[in-house]
Amino acid sequence: MEKLNKLSLPAVILIASIVLGGFYYASQLNKQQSIEKQQQIKIEQERQETEAKAEQDKRDYIAKRKTECLAIYKAESNRYGNVKSWNYIKETASMFIPLAERTHLDTCEVIYENNKYNEEICEEKWKATYDYKNNTEYKLNVKRPITECNETFSKYF
Repeated sequence: MEKLNKLSLPAVILIASIVLGGFYYASQLNKQQSIEKQQQIKIEQERQETEAKAEQDKRDYIAKRKTECLAIYKAESNRYGNVKSWNYIKETASMFIPLAERTHLDTCEVIYENNKYNEEICEEKWKATYDYKNNTEYKLNVKRPITECNETFSKYF
């Protein structure tokens, strides 16, 4: 019995140490996971802020370019009497102008009325380029559309 009493105190101390060590390890592990989760949340918030700023910058740029397009339209209207309207074309649709001639990836289009347009003359030109018997266009003549027969034309800025 004496041996049992002598061994029980160290065994209790050993078991208590293992239990306390386990609780300490579990709390440190939980603390580490909490820190990692906070870091992930912070990184996600920074990413969302960056995306929001980029989106706002894009909206600001588009608003600025539309204002520039409107100014170009007004200047062209004051300069010429046949200006009809204008469009802002985003970068995905601005393939009308070769890359070397572009100052921006997006484009301002000013639409003019064609003063040379005359419907009767154009109808005669269309008939002259078309073979009604064979229902085909003449290959040697001017192909459609004939520039003078467009009611409008555009310039890109």
